[in-house]
Amino acid sequence: MKEKLFHIGIKAVIVNDDKALVLRDTNRYEGYDVPGGKIDKGETIEQALKRELKEELGLDNFRVAGLLHAQQRQDYDQDGVKLMLIFYRVEADVTNIQLSDEHSSHEWVGKESLNSPLFRNEGVKTAISKAFEND
Repeated sequence: MKEKLFHIGIKAVIVNDDKALVLRDTNRYEGYDVPGGKIDKGETIEQALKRELKEELGLDNFRVAGLLHAQQRQDYDQDGVKLMLIFYRVEADVTNIQLSDEHSSHEWVGKESLNSPLFRNEGVKTAISKAFEND
């Protein structure tokens, strides 16, 4: 049996006042994303989230509030290595966002936005929907 290899990506869904924080990067693609990235070798989930939230938002203080969703990204294949995204609900007081160069803007979107074509990643859309259910 052939071994399947995966990169693991950790994503943070932050919901405040019935709105979810989404990021946009018009240089790479035109859709909504949530903060996060791949786990580096030797990192724990918490360490990866801490690094990514600091890099992408300038966020130091947060609490991981639970697992929301996991989904393989169907459009990702790097030489036969797939990407599995694991989405966590993250509680944080996000008042002063300092975006990294990876993202061009951020928005707070409500449930009504989940039908937007800007959600090209079904995993992001599903994770945000589940976060709204728990809010």
